[in-house]
Amino acid sequence: MVGCPEGCDRIIMLINILSVGLPKDKHVQYLTDGYLERTKKYTSVSLKTIKQEPLTSNSNTEALRKEAKNLVHLMEDCYNIVMDKDGDMMSSELFANFLNKRIMSGIKVMNIIIGGPTGIDVSVKQRADKVLSLSPMTFPHELTMVIIAEQIYRAFAIMHGLPYHK
Repeated sequence: MVGCPEGCDRIIMLINILSVGLPKDKHVQYLTDGYLERTKKYTSVSLKTIKQEPLTSNSNTEALRKEAKNLVHLMEDCYNIVMDKDGDMMSSELFANFLNKRIMSGIKVMNIIIGGPTGIDVSVKQRADKVLSLSPMTFPHELTMVIIAEQIYRAFAIMHGLPYHK
């Protein structure tokens, strides 16, 4: 179990979930907002969406490049995690420990980046400090938003020794 850092009544770190495309399902937004609201007791957290480029039948490469351009400027001076099916997998406990170490190292802003329906451009992955995977399976970005928001909350519950994790 990860211990709560000293003086952690309110940890000073901003965690941004950056997602390509708006959630189309209001239930997804409701669930995501619910976990983000719970997490605000422990740290600042937000969901920011990046415009999803229209998909063409010719090539999705141009759409990915345009989305990457919109993401790259938000990545500057931040610790960046990209969600990708080929990334490293962690248990909830390891993720809590991972977040705790970043907090203790003084990182002020962390972005967790979720690609759109066609994935994420390689240039964004190359700029990432860490590439994580939820599973070798592919999930819709909307579902990934909910899962990431829940896992961030779960990580803080683990750090604070709350029964939620059990």
